[in-house]
Amino acid sequence: MLQPFPNGRISSVIGVCAILALVLYLAGCGGSSPHTSFVTPPTPRPPAPSAELFAQHIQALATPWPSIAFKEVRIWSNVDAARWANINTGPGTYDFTVVDGFLYEFYLNSISDVLYTIGQVPGWASTNSADLKCDFATQSNTTGGGCDLPADINPDGSGTDATYINFVVAIAKHVNDPTYLQSHAHVTYWEPWNEWYRNPVVYPGTLQDHTSINATYAQMVRMTADLRCVIVGTGCVTGVSYPAKGIDPTAKIVSPSDGEDTGPSLSVFQNFLYCNASPIPGSQCNSSNAGSALVDVINTHWYEPPSMGLQPETLITDVTAYNSVLSATDKAKPLWSGEGSWGEDDKYPDPDLQAAWVARYYLAGWSAGLARMYWYAYDSPHYGQLWSGSLNPAGQAYNILNKWILGAKLTSACSASGSVWSCSLTLANGSAAEIIWDTSQSCSNGVCTTSPQNVSSTFANFQDLTGTNSNPPAAGTVQVGIKPVLLTATASDAP
Repeated sequence: MLQPFPNGRISSVIGVCAILALVLYLAGCGGSSPHTSFVTPPTPRPPAPSAELFAQHIQALATPWPSIAFKEVRIWSNVDAARWANINTGPGTYDFTVVDGFLYEFYLNSISDVLYTIGQVPGWASTNSADLKCDFATQSNTTGGGCDLPADINPDGSGTDATYINFVVAIAKHVNDPTYLQSHAHVTYWEPWNEWYRNPVVYPGTLQDHTSINATYAQMVRMTADLRCVIVGTGCVTGVSYPAKGIDPTAKIVSPSDGEDTGPSLSVFQNFLYCNASPIPGSQCNSSNAGSALVDVINTHWYEPPSMGLQPETLITDVTAYNSVLSATDKAKPLWSGEGSWGEDDKYPDPDLQAAWVARYYLAGWSAGLARMYWYAYDSPHYGQLWSGSLNPAGQAYNILNKWILGAKLTSACSASGSVWSCSLTLANGSAAEIIWDTSQSCSNGVCTTSPQNVSSTFANFQDLTGTNSNPPAAGTVQVGIKPVLLTATASDAP
């Protein structure tokens, strides 16, 4: 996320342990003791229909299971205790309680695609545990120094990297235990670090107030290699002692996430993969294509915050810029947005504009060729909130757009004529359709402006982001606002 997320709601770990105790005979809730057999696996509920594009962050175990459509989830800053610093509480000591709670809940709801992101060095392992510039350092129940790597990995990437490796081994063994997987979702993707570009060692510009990590390119490549070796079994560094290798050869490694701008963070993204974008002095970028060879998925974080003068459609330009620096090999890999939304809710508070924004954002990403987009975050009280006790208009728009494009195919990319954007598509039922919106229009206090636009006379029905079908006032003309509408020949053609 753009800045560390404060005050996430966390349910009682006692409740989680009670649930787990009913199905697992574990020696300690969420601990690192060996798993034993259990009586009857829980029965998953049917999954909600979803295109792969729609992926989510769920912040709190206390949140009722979402009524929106998605089939992929990322565990990162969902709650404080899901991160490295809060799991690895001391040398050789691990508390997996919250990870267990999330993976259990995901399993019950038929989520079988989970991305786990590593980040925040434990205070006991940090080389500067008093560093309050690091992400999460000023939050309760955490420590400083989370951006300062342990002393066992050197700036040139040499060293044992034993602290990081031991954590990866511990969590990978824990979540891949065969008995455990009979009642918990599988972690299918692993990310070596969150938003590592927020890093003065490699970033050639002004950073935000918080630092994700102080690490050279050589260190990040080394950590990615060690993650890949332990999890997948390839990419191992010669001469390094690994307690375990290839714990889950079916897993995939995701590139450490970058930022959305097309300037300094794009160069960090490019240099991690290839070291060919004028890395700054001292950043130890000296291994051509080493990063590229270690990752199966190309990933960055694309927020387009209106508070910074950006719009959802900016995503198309940004994705194009990032895609343009990729090698042919990496262009063949999936391209993800591992986080994204309009950013801080209080800087973009109008519910109608939020509803318009989420639909425009996913349409832009779909058109730009993103394989999936992790929304940040479903139940966040500060960033991109879709739910606060019930679905808000943005959450409803998310669901309606999912219905529109689930199983659909773009017949022409989303493009603009002046301020009017349109996307031509074939719906899952084979019907021709068009989605259209006008970025020059706006909403305020429940009132949204529109402008008349000429469309094909074959479209005699339009559906809005509440799922309501209407007829155009005249053939070949439709009132278009900033909220996208779906045009079809009849109401029965619409999803």
